[in-house]
Amino acid sequence: MKKFSGIGRYIVCCLLLFAVFGVYVMRLFQWQIIDGDSYYSLANTTTSSYIKLTATRGEILDRNGELLAQNRTCYNIVFDDTLIDREKLNDTILELIGIMEETDSEWIDALPIQLNADGSYSFEEDSDSEIEFLKSSSMLHMNAYATAQECMNQLLELFDCKDYAPEDAIKIVSVRYNMKKNLFDADSPYTFAKDISADVMTVVNERTANMPGVRVDVTTTREYPDGALAPHIIGRTGALTAEQYEAVKEEDNLFSLDNLSGYSYDDTMGQNGIEAALEDTLRGHNGKLAIETDREGNLTSSEVEVAPEAGNTVYLTLDSRIQQVTNASLAKNVKAAKENAVPTSEDPKGSDCEAGAAVMINVKTGEVLAASTYPTYDLNKYISDIDYYNQLNNDKTYPFINRAFSGTFAPGSIFKPVVAAAALQEGVITTNTTINCDGTYHYYESSGWTPHCMGYHPNASVLTALQKSCNVFFYETGRRLGIRKLDAYGTLFGLGQKTGLEISESAGFLTNPEDYERRSGVTWTDGMTCNAAIGQQDNAFTPVQLVSYCASIANGGHRMQLHLVDKVTDYTRQTVVEEKEPVVLNEVGVDDKNLEIVRQGMRLVASSGGTASDFANYGVEIGAKTGTAEVTGHSDNVTFIAFAPYDEPEIAIAVVLEYGSSGTYSKAVARDMLNAYFYGAYVDEDGEVKVPSAADTLDKDE
Repeated sequence: MKKFSGIGRYIVCCLLLFAVFGVYVMRLFQWQIIDGDSYYSLANTTTSSYIKLTATRGEILDRNGELLAQNRTCYNIVFDDTLIDREKLNDTILELIGIMEETDSEWIDALPIQLNADGSYSFEEDSDSEIEFLKSSSMLHMNAYATAQECMNQLLELFDCKDYAPEDAIKIVSVRYNMKKNLFDADSPYTFAKDISADVMTVVNERTANMPGVRVDVTTTREYPDGALAPHIIGRTGALTAEQYEAVKEEDNLFSLDNLSGYSYDDTMGQNGIEAALEDTLRGHNGKLAIETDREGNLTSSEVEVAPEAGNTVYLTLDSRIQQVTNASLAKNVKAAKENAVPTSEDPKGSDCEAGAAVMINVKTGEVLAASTYPTYDLNKYISDIDYYNQLNNDKTYPFINRAFSGTFAPGSIFKPVVAAAALQEGVITTNTTINCDGTYHYYESSGWTPHCMGYHPNASVLTALQKSCNVFFYETGRRLGIRKLDAYGTLFGLGQKTGLEISESAGFLTNPEDYERRSGVTWTDGMTCNAAIGQQDNAFTPVQLVSYCASIANGGHRMQLHLVDKVTDYTRQTVVEEKEPVVLNEVGVDDKNLEIVRQGMRLVASSGGTASDFANYGVEIGAKTGTAEVTGHSDNVTFIAFAPYDEPEIAIAVVLEYGSSGTYSKAVARDMLNAYFYGAYVDEDGEVKVPSAADTLDKDE
């Protein structure tokens, strides 16, 4: 994507500001020049008021300057209280709605009441918060049991709509209701419709003579160059919800002449993701236009008293190309796990696999380079297509859940490296310690509990146990270590802890006796500690926790705060306002010599004879660990963590396929991600992941 130069950004900003003012300049020309004779015949009495000049929202880019969220010029229809004719307001509203209906255009309608075919009124479904506000002291002062008919009767009286046909009356009431809710007055214009087409703008402008107080403003709206790239991370903007409006009201942060950057009800606010987390940074500061009108309502003068200041630009740590590869590979392999499954009566074998997540971070800085969730959705379609929106809301795979940051999964055997690190540090085992595995753990045989291993590992050392993922070795190591020390080291590695991301994430859960006994009413046993040591029991971690934990092993024991924001600049991108510095949350409490043993074991995992031998001949040496976690009533979850290059680690990866059954698919995702980072893999026009040939790479270098 072609990037704007700093000068270009400045020019765009100025042009946008000029466009906003242009509307008022044209009107001023009309009244002062074309209608000059009549202007001078008017009385000298004037009325002063102000119009809010909305600031341009800052944009969001990836680490390379590729646009993720940008602004597009658009037209809004606005009511200006200083110019309306109160006696004609209802008729003006009807005429304006008529234009919208003629052009098949939408307008803002938040009234939670609908007119039924039989002439009765009822509340809209799924509008509880709006209904509550309607009945509240801020609006109708009605009790909680008031019916839709009772509310409507009062609204008809309040807005003088009793003489209109019911079909017209409810339209007028809807607009008047929103006006009142928005505290519509001389200082707070009311936005009737947003992002209208140029054709609608033309029609409205042609008829403004019959609609006093109605104007078309030039502003911007949000759009996303690739709405499916990272919707859970970027987030979206939207009109304030009833709850958000009440919140800003309680915070005394409503728009006024003394609080220009306060919110009006029809303002846009970040609703989730980075758009919400960095709302104050992105929003900018509104300005105000002072206007004077004579007693006939004609504009006599206008002056920008406070110019709006555009919001700051936010650069994320994401790499769009790596993100695209991760998205494509994750989707492909989730589908492959499901489609290629051969279920049995006892095991679905992946036939129920429908979701997954994958994350890549920089092990030295905590920068999130890619974070993908499947299933996912498209931001542009979400905000523009009501059918698509409804489809997403009814989707039982829950595509709105950010599984990379908020999904929690039993880790399975990828938990074993932390057990090994803790045991080595505590002296419970050494590199010379061997534990015999004949396929069964015999320590609790007398009680009848004999859990199994997936193989036979005679006299296994910690390196062999990691390479072969020997359950027996880690059952015994976990028993010797004990749940208290296991929990302590798990916590130091950040498991069951938030990673510090700017947007919402789950804390996950690191199993412990107290919580387990409180939830289940069952006393903790040493056997449960054994299960916890192989990543089962109640352990449930997010993919970002897993990748952070892997990074701590790779980087020498530093638990880094993960972050999505790289830097913040002014809107023109010329001045750096804030730059994110790496933050060490804590040290994991394991000597590097012991971590090196764990890293060696993980290197063996990705070598011939290891559980990830697929990477034995990969062009870059990696350390890895595979995992399979049992899930009651479903196929096993499959997990994978890795760091690379082995000698000088730069990145860490975590992949989870929910009910994926086979590690084949999680490792395939990891390979594509590694190819994206080390070899420039990309997604072609057909949606396939491609690795540039040597010739292509040479050409690019040249």
